[in-house]
Amino acid sequence: MNGIKQFRKNKQGFLLVDAMIGVLVVAIGLAALAALYTYGIGVMVSADRQEKAVQIAAEKIELLKAADGHSSSDIDPLINSIGTDETNPKSVDVDDIKFYFWVTSKPFEEYKDTDVNRLYYVKVFVKWSDPRIQTISLETYIRTKDKRQS
Repeated sequence: MNGIKQFRKNKQGFLLVDAMIGVLVVAIGLAALAALYTYGIGVMVSADRQEKAVQIAAEKIELLKAADGHSSSDIDPLINSIGTDETNPKSVDVDDIKFYFWVTSKPFEEYKDTDVNRLYYVKVFVKWSDPRIQTISLETYIRTKDKRQS
């Protein structure tokens, strides 16, 4: 009987240590979940901004594709209306984010010795900050009804 009383005296405070370790383990787990949740929100916001940038670029590509089959004199003003200057690009505000866009284009030279319709290679760039600078580009070809000159 003396041994049991001695054992009980030595266990005093052991329950408190167990509880403190349990609380510490739960706190570490909750901190990890909070960090994961915060990271997930950041990724979701970044993906939303990237989707908006792709939509802007797609709108500009569709504007240019509407001129497909027209003469280059119809296409050149469209390209200039979108903007071709990367150092001073045009911009649009979407949800308090400023997206800058510009176009590069050049005649497609693969068929220069044939009598086929002229092709323009067109690339639309969209740039924004998220918080670092991000850029996407979409590219396409536009066919004109101009004939190649020999």
